[in-house]
Amino acid sequence: MIKKHVLIGALTLLMAACQTTQQVSRPTNASDYDQDLSAPKIAGELILVDKKVFEQPEYGASLKYVDESFPADFITVYIYPIAKTSWDDTEEVVTEELQHVMEEIEAAKKLGKYQAVQSITMQMVQFEAKGKKFLGKQAQFIMQLQNGAPYHSEAYVFIAEDKFIKFRLSFPKHTARDNTGIDIVKTVLPDIRVPKESEYMHTLRESHRKEMVQKLMKLLMESAKSDQS
Repeated sequence: MIKKHVLIGALTLLMAACQTTQQVSRPTNASDYDQDLSAPKIAGELILVDKKVFEQPEYGASLKYVDESFPADFITVYIYPIAKTSWDDTEEVVTEELQHVMEEIEAAKKLGKYQAVQSITMQMVQFEAKGKKFLGKQAQFIMQLQNGAPYHSEAYVFIAEDKFIKFRLSFPKHTARDNTGIDIVKTVLPDIRVPKESEYMHTLRESHRKEMVQKLMKLLMESAKSDQS
């Protein structure tokens, strides 16, 4: 009989192989971030200055905030669909996604966007606000820009509906304030409302589920034949 860990490994590889294709233009059945994404225009000292909806549905949308008292801070929020068919285990899913975020940052460093990325620490974060509980994961690290300026940076990943809400925050190290990152998250996140699962993503996920089942059944049949021989 096929081993349990072999099945798990096969499922993981199948999910990794189910990559989405590039879109020429945004499908009409994708999430409508213009109408169905709600985010605070003013949150504490922060002002929403830019909103971008990406043509490719898998990239979702981004929000840029500015703190007029600290204009050199970088504060960006990304909202995009989860590239999985299930996300019931919040801790596992946000941990995996945060690792992808850090891999992207490391890749950017290799491409020359940053001189260095150092002192990475990760931990789960949770809090309650406006009658809701929020569970996510945080990474903290020091980034050195090409001009040599050091920044205290933080990344956070949370889940809402079928989407990730990712915060990317960077503060000049000489002006970095204690707990600034989590304070920003607690100020902005509770007032973000994301679109529900779109027809586009539902169809894509169903296609992936069927493909996974078909390939898994093939693996089981091949294993059964092997056991009989």
